[in-house]
Amino acid sequence: MLLFATMSNGDLEAFDELDRQIAVALQVNGRASWRAVARGLGAPERTITRRGQAMLDSGLVKVSTYLDTTRVGDARPLIVAAQTEPGKSFAIGLELAKRPDASSVSVLEGTGQLVCMLLPADSAARYQLLLHELPSLDGLRDTSVATVLRYFRAGYDWYADGLSDRAMQELRTLPASDPERTDPVELSAEDQLLVVELGRDGRSPISSLAEAVGMSPASAQRRLNRLLAEGAIHIRTEIRPRLLGLEVEVLVWIRVPPLEIDAVGRALGTHPAVRFCAAITGPTQILIDCLFPDENHLYDFLTSYVGAHGASEIANAAVVVAALRRGPLVLADSLDQ
Repeated sequence: MLLFATMSNGDLEAFDELDRQIAVALQVNGRASWRAVARGLGAPERTITRRGQAMLDSGLVKVSTYLDTTRVGDARPLIVAAQTEPGKSFAIGLELAKRPDASSVSVLEGTGQLVCMLLPADSAARYQLLLHELPSLDGLRDTSVATVLRYFRAGYDWYADGLSDRAMQELRTLPASDPERTDPVELSAEDQLLVVELGRDGRSPISSLAEAVGMSPASAQRRLNRLLAEGAIHIRTEIRPRLLGLEVEVLVWIRVPPLEIDAVGRALGTHPAVRFCAAITGPTQILIDCLFPDENHLYDFLTSYVGAHGASEIANAAVVVAALRRGPLVLADSLDQ
């Protein structure tokens, strides 16, 4: 299920510091109860419930599930950079954003530049995508494709700062997976049903999940805990960055000597502005997606942090003009920018 999010200036102005903290709390643990969020933030549960549910109902915040296709299935995530005919980037971007296998779609500064991450279900889907579906898009001039080899930060594991240690203690209750694991995970038919239901609503109560997949609540909880602990799935919360005071998003492609890819990727992935960092195939070795309050912070990051942590060359850095999709959110209002 795709959620089209619209955000007016009124929504932005009405989003205060408590709303921001609730949203970040859901980034830390999208399945946290409103009671746990209230305890962590030191606010009345009734207030937290009312405000938090309003954000979810409006589509400003969306909780779903991220399936790690580097561990599940036989097709890896793809980064597709596309050049379109002038005036076609938004239309093509939105068409790509509506695809069920789309994870991220961005329109970049410049004429007709798009970058998206697509998650083909298997090798057959990958073949169909690259050799038939993408070439058939009207207005698409040419594409370059890179395969994601390793995540250093995948997006579901990024959250804005500002929560207290107390809040983090209250919220970190989900089973933790080992980020070093790379072994494949096989999903049963019941697992796949559970993933689909969580994709619709990552906060769905365990009783509802159990009913949907035809098992007892206790069995559904055990299965969910196992999938989370194995790293097959992750609870993912998406928020419009502007609501967090982050006005500038940029994609950066970095060249790194082969022996240094892992060390540089790990170092870049820990920076608080980096919400996505991955090793990829192609002429550049690492791609990062960063969020900053303004261009001055971006400048400091590019001129100080990146080089100091082993990157030998910034091959390209491009500001995102419009984010058309982030996880489960298809951001229709971006078309009006």
